[in-house]
Amino acid sequence: MSHQLTNLLPRDRRRAFRSEYFIRLVTVIIALLGALLVLHAVMLIPSYAFLSQQVDERDHQLQTLSSHLDSTEERETSARLAALATDTKYLARLGSTPTASAAIRAVLAVTPNGITLSGLTFAPPKAGALGRMVLTGSASTREALRAYQAALAALPFVDNADLPIAAFAKDSDIPFTITLTGSLTP
Repeated sequence: MSHQLTNLLPRDRRRAFRSEYFIRLVTVIIALLGALLVLHAVMLIPSYAFLSQQVDERDHQLQTLSSHLDSTEERETSARLAALATDTKYLARLGSTPTASAAIRAVLAVTPNGITLSGLTFAPPKAGALGRMVLTGSASTREALRAYQAALAALPFVDNADLPIAAFAKDSDIPFTITLTGSLTP
């Protein structure tokens, strides 16, 4: 047999046959590509559904964390603000509160001869209450003690210098306790 076959069809029929063959081939290729495209699209649907579910879960988780973080930050900010307000009130009060050292210095500057101080306590004025300073010691005579009480009462920042009458019971070496009340701001 011969490898070359003889085609007995006329030329225009051969051309028509060839063009029809290529049209069928292109149609089958296009149909196969379309089928593959549809098959791939169908196979991607579960992946798309899974990924969209993951995205929704992450969005929900992000919203939950954001709201939790906002509320946590809000609480921390409120706590910081409250602490700052407390500190501010304390510092403002310190500006008007008399210092113990200034009041003690002013009281010690008054000490006349014959008076020996052995103890001193200081309580600064609080809201609405007067400050209080308690002086303890001994006086050599009644006159020295009376002069000391009068000098303390004359201080501008002292409203009252309270000395119990029992302190005058002895004539010499008199133990005393004088309580000063007032603003105690020299």
